[in-house]
Amino acid sequence: MSRREVAPGLVAVGLAVAAFAQDQRPAATPPAAVPPATVRTVDGRSFAGHVTVDEQGTVRVATPGGDQTLQFADLESIDLSAAVAARKPIQGHTVRLRSGQELLARALGGTAAAGDQPALLRLTTAFAGDVDLPLRNVAAIRFQRADGIAAATFDADIAEPNATQDFLYVVRNNKAQRIGVSVEAIVGELLKFDLHGEASDFGIDGLAAIVFAKNTGFAPDRQKRPRAGLQLAAGGSIEGKLLAFTDTTCRLRLDEGAELTIPGADVRRITVASDKLTWLSELQPKVEQTPAFDRVWPWTVDRSPVGPGIQLGGNAYAHGLEMVPKTRLCYDLAGKYDLFEAMIGIDDRGGPQAHAVLRVFVDGAPAFESEPMTLGKAPASVRLNLQKARTLVLEADFGKNFDLGDLCVFADARVVQQ
Repeated sequence: MSRREVAPGLVAVGLAVAAFAQDQRPAATPPAAVPPATVRTVDGRSFAGHVTVDEQGTVRVATPGGDQTLQFADLESIDLSAAVAARKPIQGHTVRLRSGQELLARALGGTAAAGDQPALLRLTTAFAGDVDLPLRNVAAIRFQRADGIAAATFDADIAEPNATQDFLYVVRNNKAQRIGVSVEAIVGELLKFDLHGEASDFGIDGLAAIVFAKNTGFAPDRQKRPRAGLQLAAGGSIEGKLLAFTDTTCRLRLDEGAELTIPGADVRRITVASDKLTWLSELQPKVEQTPAFDRVWPWTVDRSPVGPGIQLGGNAYAHGLEMVPKTRLCYDLAGKYDLFEAMIGIDDRGGPQAHAVLRVFVDGAPAFESEPMTLGKAPASVRLNLQKARTLVLEADFGKNFDLGDLCVFADARVVQQ
């Protein structure tokens, strides 16, 4: 299928760069007028002030009482939402990387492989200008206004890509059709590929999506901790190694090697992943369960069995564990941590008769037992000294009602090194 053979039957999906909305980003506020950020550490301290992070990972917080000097690995987060308002999401092409990240691009281009240089995909982003990534690190591209895609088929290809064949989704008669090819590169506004041994090309403005084969690329090695997750003002997030941060500029290196320079006005929050703080949702426990009504009910990570996220006491939590009694989660901590912390209670979506008891065991010994937790009861804060314990067990036990609405929550459950 050459470009000449397929082009007459395709309906363009209106992806021309000139049609993109103009960036509505407000002008950056001068640094002196920016409200202070809130810096939280893994050991529970909090500071408000203007923040800088240098290339050595030294954090300085200018507070009214004087400067505080910390290490980036000691932080839980830098909250900039008082200075950076959320904005309407910017429309564009969605590029899914093999590392699992998704980047939004206002325009796409690229270059072919040459010598030792692999084929590159160029993303023109709304927050960091042009970014070049190896095409072999890309898992899929969904082009803007790809309305003709059958979502179930596309999602299935993403979840289980073909081992060796790339799939193009092209729009014909307002319906996307899937074609198996071998993609070589995107050069300018042309996709170059091989079809049944014949070199072909096709304009990317006629594509709805591309899903790359499983074995023709790979995810890059993850950079070591501490890592930074950036929540962007226009929605979405990106993750990598923080190189530097000021009121006006944030520099981040992706695992794919690209270094991004992002205006400070585009970053609302920075979360820190370091060895000093580990969310229990990142660890794999040994699970022990007692059936309720002859059925074992699922326990969930960073969400509820009844829906997305964790909702407790009117607040939403991005991290945590949720379980139906009786469930015991047993974690091997290898003697690395000093503290365990969590907020506990019944998820706000639990049943009206919810009644359960939550317990924590450290090295096999009882360390905490809650009062009976019921729907609407104020969450309780748990903070326990681990003293380099080897094991930690979280337990949700039946209360008096044996109700299946006992959605027991350990929100923000984490272990901390001091």
